[in-house]
Amino acid sequence: MTLWAGRLTETDAKVRLFCDSFPFDRRLYAADIQGSIAYARALERAGILSFEERQAIVRGLEQVLAEFKLGAFVVSPEDEDIHTAVERRLTELLGEELAGKLHTGRSRNDQVATDLRLWLLGELSGIADRIRDL
Repeated sequence: MTLWAGRLTETDAKVRLFCDSFPFDRRLYAADIQGSIAYARALERAGILSFEERQAIVRGLEQVLAEFKLGAFVVSPEDEDIHTAVERRLTELLGEELAGKLHTGRSRNDQVATDLRLWLLGELSGIADRIRDL
């Protein structure tokens, strides 16, 4: 899923390789899904999602999480980063209309910052545990 497009129809392979953050982003999958579940709950509280829609989105995200944990998640060549990969898979599971509601009022930059913060908190917690065990 390409996040950006311009006048050119094809993205040069070198540009795609330069922009591909998936090798690093893969480690953010749990944080991305955790943030999306929290955001779905916020959208329900705001009246944007119904209870049933929120439940379906959370179930879909939990399935994506399970696929990652089991090593069954299939990365598409079009997945530019972890966010587009999760979004693509959720869309496959739920359809474009429902999955697309998860991005109502959501900034990709905020999503990236949230994912990194959640991931770093988890990593720092693990480091602190190892230091205590010394």
